[in-house]
Order: sequence, then C-alpha cells, then structure tokens
Amino acid sequence: MFRIIRASIVLVGLFFLALRPVSAQNGANGTETLYVYLDCERSCDFDYIRRTIPYVNYIRDRVGADVHVLITSQSTGSGGRNYELQFIGLDELSEMRDLHIYTSDVNQTEAERRDGLTNAIASGLVRFLLTTDVGASIQVSVPIEEVHEAPDLLDEPQEDPWDYWVFRVSMDGDLEGEENEKEYRVNTRLSADRVTEEWKIGFSGRFNYRESKFDLSSGTVRSTRRDGSVFGQVVKSISDHWSAGITSWSNTSSQRNTDLSVSVSPTVEFAFFPYAESSTRDFRARYEINFRHNRYEELTVYNETEQTMMQNQLMVFGNFRQPWGSAGARLSLESYVTDFEQSLFDLYNISLRTNMDVRIARGLSVNFNVEVSSVHDQIWLPQRQSDDEEILLGNAVLPTSFDYEFGFGFSYRFGSIYNNVVNPRFGWGG
Repeated sequence: MFRIIRASIVLVGLFFLALRPVSAQNGANGTETLYVYLDCERSCDFDYIRRTIPYVNYIRDRVGADVHVLITSQSTGSGGRNYELQFIGLDELSEMRDLHIYTSDVNQTEAERRDGLTNAIASGLVRFLLTTDVGASIQVSVPIEEVHEAPDLLDEPQEDPWDYWVFRVSMDGDLEGEENEKEYRVNTRLSADRVTEEWKIGFSGRFNYRESKFDLSSGTVRSTRRDGSVFGQVVKSISDHWSAGITSWSNTSSQRNTDLSVSVSPTVEFAFFPYAESSTRDFRARYEINFRHNRYEELTVYNETEQTMMQNQLMVFGNFRQPWGSAGARLSLESYVTDFEQSLFDLYNISLRTNMDVRIARGLSVNFNVEVSSVHDQIWLPQRQSDDEEILLGNAVLPTSFDYEFGFGFSYRFGSIYNNVVNPRFGWGG
C-alpha cells in the first residue's frame, strides 16, 4: 500500500514538472537571452518581428520582462511616420535606457516600412543582448563602399523641387441597395501641406454627399444630406514651447442648417513640455479668437438668416504614453460675443473629454473614456420644428443643453506569458 502511495506521488510530481514552462532565459539555442515586452499598439507586425528576430523571448506582459520596447509614432510633414523607440531596461537592467528614431518615407511600401522598423528594433536590442550569452554570438557587418561611390558629406543637400510641399487628392463613393432601399455616397478630399522646423502651412477640403431612398408602406421617402469644409492654417515656430499662427475655416452642413460659415482665427499655443517630446508626453494650452460670419438655410430660433460674431476659444489638452499605459484629456471652452454692453458669454460651450488605459498588474489593464458637454451655443437651430422623419434619418439635430458619453472596460490575460510562436494557419487574412 505504501509503495502504491509513493508511486502515485512520484507520478503526480512528474506530471506537474512536465507542465512547468521552460525558463524563458533559455532561447532556441539553450543559451541565456532576453525577455522582451514589445509595446507597439498597431504600428508593428508582430508575426514578422518574431520571425525576423527569433533570438529573444517575447512575453505578453511588462512584468517579468528584461526590456520594455515602447514604440510611439507621429506623422511627418511629407506624409511618412516618425517612430520613437524607447528601450527601457527592467530589474537587473533598470539602469539601461536607450532611445532610437526611425522615419519612414511616404513612398515606402508597407513591406519597406515594416523592414525598417524591425531593423530599428533589432539594432536597439543589441546593447541589451550584450549582457547575455547571446551577445557573444553577435557579428557586426558594415557594407564598405568604393571610394568613388562613397557619398561626399561636404556636398550641399539635394535641392527639393517641391520645396517641402505635399499634395493629396482622393475620392471615393459607394452604391448599395435592395428591393425597397437604395443609397449612394460620394466623398472627396484634397490637401496641400508644407512642414518645416520653422513653418507649418496646411490647406484641406472635403465634401460629402449622401442620398437615400426608402419604399415604405406609407409611400416613398427620400433623404439627402451634405456637408463640407475648407480649412487653412499657417503656424510659425517661436521657440521650443511657443507657436503662433492664423487659421481659416469654412463649412456647410444641411444637418446644422448652415448654408455657409466662414471664420478667421488668430491663434497662440504654449507647450508645457518641449514639442520634441510630444510623442510620449504632450501638454498644451491654445487660445484663439474666431471672427465668424454665418449664413443659414432657414430662419433660426434667434430670428436670424445671417450673423457676424466673434468667438473666444480656449483649449487645454494633454496626451501621455508611458510604460504604465496611456492617458489623455481635453478641456475646451468656447463663447460667442453677441453684445458688448450687456453680455459677453450668453452663448457658450464647455466640454471635457478624458481617456485612460492603465496596466494595474500582470495581465490586468483597465480603460475608460468620458466626455461631457454643456451646450448653449446652438445658434444655427432652425425656428421651424423638425419633423420625425428628418430626425430619424439623421438630417436634423434636436436642441439640447448637454450631452455625454461614457465607456469603460478591462482586460485580463492569464496563462503562459511566452509569445515566440507564429502559426498563421486558419487565419482570417486581410
């Protein structure tokens, strides 16, 4: 009996030993390597990276990692992306921290951009790999150009025939229908931008049109909706923290009873952190004065068909992306000046939006977003009461003194933290 019990204990012990994960400090070669937590949001092709850089162990959580690779990105003036790669050592490597920059060109294909970003990740990991046994196997190869092929570093920069201007034009549409319903949409976009260290100039325009037809038991219902805008902006860099400029905005919207609205706005902005750090921490205050003229399609609730007004706008916003997660907030205060003698702030809008995604513990993160607004500036509301058909089809907006939106969620991942295997079988593709 004792032998049976002892044999059972041994078998149970062997069973749990078989289930125990292999130490992530042992790579494919049985040599010591790194735990890497790749924090890249949607910018990375994880499968490709794991295939291309197989000599480290990838895990799904920052807890337990040797290196946290935090990748943030911003669009460049030419339409490419500027990637900031932070290599953050953890635990025994906590005193090691590096920053690498990779910039993709707007004309690069997705594969070329992916290769460049993956190479930047591999280069940044080298210093950390030198602390492991894998470091002894690293070989450095630098292509040597012939003397006559080597670039002349003293040459002047190549002249840009476009002088940093970038133009984009796009148009799309769709037609869909069934026996009792038809709809088509047309959307157009165009833009012209010039971005340098000293100046930021941009112009853009869009126009959207939608027409729908419904065959109901009460008859045929037709619905049309159009909206469009033209935006222009000129910004001058003053210092690492200050910038100033002027903005022009024109728009039309059938939903908002606006035949045409035109505004010109002198603007000043202060960045509490240097603009160079905006990809990881961005906290700014912006103030502008809008000189606006509105022309309405129908008589408004204020008995106006045209108005010329001045509007104050103050916006404070911040966005932060750090190893613990990300957070953002935006506070906007807008007020129309309608009567200098009696009231400066009888028409106003105050809105606050916040969002946060925080890692609480290994595998556990929570996220929420909140937006609330106090609305007292619907000067474009038509005096005529909208009928139910217009409201249900989204062609009219109801009066309101507030609006709100709230979202909350959490995610918890448990089980194996190892993330090395790539298996695309029965994937959805696309």
